Amino acid sequence: MRDNKPSKGKIKVAIIPQDNQRGWTKDIMVAELETALAGGRFDILSRDSLNSIIAEQKLANSDLADPSNAIKVGRLGSAQYIIVAKCVSIDVKEGGISIGGFGRREKKMTAKINMQLINAETGSVIKSENYDASDSTSSTQVGSLGGNTSDAPGQESFTKMVKTFAQRFAEVVSLEVPFETTVAMVRDGQVIIRSGAADGVQEGVQFDVILEGEPIRDADGTILERITSRVATLRAAKVSEKVTYCDVVQTYDPNSKVADPAPNLGRIQTDMTVRQVAKTAVAPPRRR
Repeated sequence: MRDNKPSKGKIKVAIIPQDNQRGWTKDIMVAELETALAGGRFDILSRDSLNSIIAEQKLANSDLADPSNAIKVGRLGSAQYIIVAKCVSIDVKEGGISIGGFGRREKKMTAKINMQLINAETGSVIKSENYDASDSTSSTQVGSLGGNTSDAPGQESFTKMVKTFAQRFAEVVSLEVPFETTVAMVRDGQVIIRSGAADGVQEGVQFDVILEGEPIRDADGTILERITSRVATLRAAKVSEKVTYCDVVQTYDPNSKVADPAPNLGRIQTDMTVRQVAKTAVAPPRRR
């Protein structure tokens, strides 16, 4: 059971870096994650805001290694989700050769990074991914002064690797943080939904179309939630700026929950709720 509910509109995310041994890695991890998540449906808590909260709470950077402090900072920034990026280790090996005053120096960096996605409301870890990679650089040295004709600082290697890690984790976040939209119309065998590239939708993403039924009420009459049924599964086929054209993968009888032998577009109505599917479920048995 997922504890991250679908959301509408921009989703606020706080990115908290951890590395108590090397301060320079933090800015790189944050910058690459910000870039990877930018331009979609995520609203990233600015570094200035994050630093202000840390200062107000009189926390040292080392205090953020405690998950409870990281979650506290994220909540104070009104973040719905928190990404904790931890530099687990960096290993650098150097070598090279020198002949007649000229030499070539080689440097190989191996980095291991852990990235976690945390639900700020519940404090639970939704996803934790470990990444590791290596990158090699070289420089030419002249004489004993060691003058370089090419630059090979370790930070460039680290940035290159973290860029790849961040892009991969951004895909994980997009799937693990689902969102809601609605059906705009059904036309020419496709379903058009009211979300597009501006909301971070990509081709191939799957959605469920939801029929909202009878409400479940509290003793005072307050609606706690509604009984829902899935009536269709869609796949994004063409993504425009503000809308997405979806193919109908399957439709379902909302009462029996059995899959129709062939898609029945009549089950899908304008303004029905559409929710992103994080993981493809096994289709229920078809009618015979």
